[in-house]
Amino acid sequence: MKKKIVIGLWISLVILVIAFCSLVVYQNKQEQILMETQEKLEEAQLKLDQKAEEAAQARKEQEALEAQVAEDIDYTFTDFKASYFAKKDATVRENPYDSAEVVGTLSIDTPVEIKAKCDQSDYYKIKVNGDDGYISFDDVSEEYVEIPLPTSSKKSVPSSKKDILFIGNSITMYPATKDWWGSGWGCGATAPENDYVHRTVAAKGYSSFDFMSLRSWEFSNTRNNELDDLDPYITKHQYGTIVIELGENVKGHETHFKEDLTDMIKYIHTYNPNAKIVMLDNFWPYSNIIKTKKAVASETGSTYVSLSDIQGVSSYQLQEGQQYTAPDGTVYTINSFLAGHPNDQGFEAIANKLIAAL
Repeated sequence: MKKKIVIGLWISLVILVIAFCSLVVYQNKQEQILMETQEKLEEAQLKLDQKAEEAAQARKEQEALEAQVAEDIDYTFTDFKASYFAKKDATVRENPYDSAEVVGTLSIDTPVEIKAKCDQSDYYKIKVNGDDGYISFDDVSEEYVEIPLPTSSKKSVPSSKKDILFIGNSITMYPATKDWWGSGWGCGATAPENDYVHRTVAAKGYSSFDFMSLRSWEFSNTRNNELDDLDPYITKHQYGTIVIELGENVKGHETHFKEDLTDMIKYIHTYNPNAKIVMLDNFWPYSNIIKTKKAVASETGSTYVSLSDIQGVSSYQLQEGQQYTAPDGTVYTINSFLAGHPNDQGFEAIANKLIAAL
């Protein structure tokens, strides 16, 4: 009996040894297959890399050849005077061909003054910072590129109510700087209570009001992109009246000003549909801008408040070289930026005009 058990154990042991050896052989064979496969993959990848490098080199040589050919062309131009607008990321090149060095880009809706059209390529000659530059036909548009209003399904008409919102430039609110004594009220007023906003609020007895600067909108080529700066106000509160004091900084940036101002009022009414819109006249007498503002006010049913009898009147303005001593004893000399802004008398005159219209 014991002999049979020993024989059985030996047989089992032999079977285990054979199985183990078979497994080792199988694993070795699998590892060999994997190594061969890996080597083939690496070889294939190397060939692909070599082909990609050869293709890149060929492209580089082709581009160099095309650039050389382009440089060798004797470009001529036909006079072509036009005022166009840049499309998004419009590329300005040093010469009138695609491989020429890029000297800059123009943001969308930047006005482009065309001087001439290239006879050998699809490029215009333009003036950029006093130098000639070249821009592709495809990078400019005869009409300004329509920028959509920044509306969103995530915003809604607010239910919270406030009396009045003032939207303006430095005359409405200007942050603290080393050049003047103020800290977030109408630039040039000796104190907050002396600017036109606080005078108007006090005179009308408003219990709730906001005022904010949208000065960047005036300078922008893409003004509709600036409108969401209004969101913390018009999507949070329903205002009874909204005063727009903008235009003084538009001089030199008048392209599609009428369309942009109209879009602003449309955007405001998206979230404040019942607000009375009051457009305050320019403090500085820029006739073309004033004409446009009056037209927009008329077309949108807004109230226009004229300042014609105080525009350009020196007694209402800060004068360069004048000095003002702040309550803390600091003496400020009116510089070229502050000069022309309303003084306390100017702010009072603006407020009186506005109060009468409200």
